[in-house]
Amino acid sequence: MKIKQLLLVSAAVTLFAACEKDPGAKTDDQTIEVNPNKIEATFEETIAAIEVKSNCNWTVSKTDSEGTAVDWVKCDRATGSGDLTLNVKVSKNETDKERTATVTLFNDKVKAFIDVKQAANPNPSTDPQPPQGPKYLELSFDFTSSIEGWPQNKEASWATLKNCDSGCATDNDGTEVATNSHRRAQVTYTIEGKGYDFTLADPNGAVAHNIYQSAGKGIYIGTYRFFGLPAIEGKKLAKVEMTQGASNKSPETFFRNVGIAKWVYHKDLDFTKLEYAEGGEAQNQAANTETYVYELANTSANTVYWICASTNASILPSLKLYYADADGSEPALGPEPADPTPDPGTDPGTDPTPGTDPTPDPNAITLTFSFKGEPFEGWPTAAKYTHVEGGIECKYVLDGKEYIFVPADCGTATAGQAFWQPPVDGKDGYFAFNAQYRYLGLPALEGYSLFQVVCENVALTTTVPSVGITTLINPSAAHPSNDAYVKGGERQSWDAAGGGTYTYTLSGTAVNTRYYIYAYAKGAVSTLTLTYNPAK
Repeated sequence: MKIKQLLLVSAAVTLFAACEKDPGAKTDDQTIEVNPNKIEATFEETIAAIEVKSNCNWTVSKTDSEGTAVDWVKCDRATGSGDLTLNVKVSKNETDKERTATVTLFNDKVKAFIDVKQAANPNPSTDPQPPQGPKYLELSFDFTSSIEGWPQNKEASWATLKNCDSGCATDNDGTEVATNSHRRAQVTYTIEGKGYDFTLADPNGAVAHNIYQSAGKGIYIGTYRFFGLPAIEGKKLAKVEMTQGASNKSPETFFRNVGIAKWVYHKDLDFTKLEYAEGGEAQNQAANTETYVYELANTSANTVYWICASTNASILPSLKLYYADADGSEPALGPEPADPTPDPGTDPGTDPTPGTDPTPDPNAITLTFSFKGEPFEGWPTAAKYTHVEGGIECKYVLDGKEYIFVPADCGTATAGQAFWQPPVDGKDGYFAFNAQYRYLGLPALEGYSLFQVVCENVALTTTVPSVGITTLINPSAAHPSNDAYVKGGERQSWDAAGGGTYTYTLSGTAVNTRYYIYAYAKGAVSTLTLTYNPAK
């Protein structure tokens, strides 16, 4: 869909977030500045670029005047720090009512606001509006700044913490294990004046805290410790997004299996028997600063679920939680749907390129590339991170002819790059995207346009891969916008167990042009079959 540009953005006014702080809280000169701090849009779809300057970490919320999350305003990032550009997208207003919202950049000390006002549509749609599903409660928690009342080291006294239902918020003091069963306590995180209780839990026999806030880093969660997420009346936990900042060790040699458990276990229990929430099975969170996503199913309302690690401790700089209504009527959480595309002919720019209709040309070329064998010279073969602007050109020789692939990343990633995994211990090789924000540029053939991509996936982790075909490499650690995906190349969810075949039949592609497989979440492929149509 052709994006209508912003017709009216308010005069640039820099807003210093220090204007609103928690009463009496020391800010340590933390500031967040936004410019402009107002968006006044016509009823058409709009994208506004907001310049952000900050010396602290922040997260984003988008709410109406009553504090309820809105879905007609979207941002291209959920968190940030330093100087950057935040793109705010205002969807087309299909109604005859003016509407307003507020985009808030915040941490527990300071805030900055962007007021959004959108005009009414003079010719509102008369089509019946689809019923609106329940809105999700989205909560973002930044753990890098000191939180009053939270333990700051493992020696902190349990006696200072709030009791929870176990009645065990006390120090061990060398007492017998039997008198200290499943020690627990609660700590509170306040957002917009409302407190959310997290639960710190040890298994039997624990002596040190091993769940505490590490200044400037995040929440330290020791091995076999449990970090209980807030239980909210009338809501059930639907999705968890957590960043990992505990280690810079190589993902090949370092393992940190983190999942969302149903309850707390004794420390001597065989952790293979640990029962996870459906969708909360353990992922190896070895890559530093990456975001790991758990989409949960069949959770219960008003219930605490527990982040836990059975191998190596975690440090969580930030956490985002999604809560759904408890009645079970909400639509499934998943990738944001692609923007609708106008019927061909309504806009000259949307007509499909000749030769890329839904059936292949009789003279189409089909090429199958296998990554099961030994990598060709020049391909990255491990997740060691080396950023190259625009990606790394790698030659693949097929039937005596060279084809150029381009493994690439967004440019601000910090963990391992996409790579060709060689065969190991009798197991076939594969091409691994390794993490989100990774790309594989496909060969551009002279005189041909890409028509179809068929991917055979391989199990990489328990993460459900989400993969699509884009027109570009995003310049920063943000997912490509919906209009960056090729028509027919929108994201598909792949089976985490591997062995599936996924087909993308494209239209509107250009001749002599490189397109990119994009990993919204981790993924790997054993073979790629590419079909190209000749130009007409």
